[in-house]
Amino acid sequence: MTTRRVLAEEGWVGLWRGNGLAVARAASSKAILFTSQDAFRVHLGSDIAAGSLAGIVATLVTYPLDLLRTRSAGAVGGGSVAEVARQVVAEGGVFALYRGMYATLLGAMVFEGTRFGSFGWLQDRTPDHWATPAVNGTLASLVAGGMLYPNDTIRRKLQYDKVTTSYLEAARALLKEGGFTRLYRGSGLYMVKSVPGAAIQFGVYHSLKRLSGDTSGRKKKQLR
Repeated sequence: MTTRRVLAEEGWVGLWRGNGLAVARAASSKAILFTSQDAFRVHLGSDIAAGSLAGIVATLVTYPLDLLRTRSAGAVGGGSVAEVARQVVAEGGVFALYRGMYATLLGAMVFEGTRFGSFGWLQDRTPDHWATPAVNGTLASLVAGGMLYPNDTIRRKLQYDKVTTSYLEAARALLKEGGFTRLYRGSGLYMVKSVPGAAIQFGVYHSLKRLSGDTSGRKKKQLR
């Protein structure tokens, strides 16, 4: 029904509303995430801790783009990204661009810690092949995504709902709306989307490291 409404009001172009922001956010967020995770890993000696800290850093830097992407994508028939940004700031000042960030920070910390921790564990137990990081990164992302998807649902509600102000309030509203399964609405599509995304992220990053002669991500038994 939502798809039909978008097509009726905006045409096929409407299906890509907010995509420019999504690309900008993804590019900057993943660049910060992977490079900072490597740096933290060297100093901390832990994939889990390094992933958690890297997730926090990436979120702090790119969160306003995430919020504007969510608001812009949900504004069927709405204005430009600049207009959405002005509306958000007019509603609550500059800090409104960080509305709901604590839910995203919590999710990023646990998600990236779980994902990079799982990835490191798999890397230590699989053959050293150019395709291995892509496969392991995909598996790790699916595990972490399945665990943290309810938090992502609550986060989106906080970003888009102008009335709901607290994490618990948003969670209660979602549970009242559709029970526990409401928290997993859209998870199937998320998993399908995660497979190519994770494979490309981990595969490309570690392939570039391999080409540069950097093998720091392989067989570091002391790193967990």
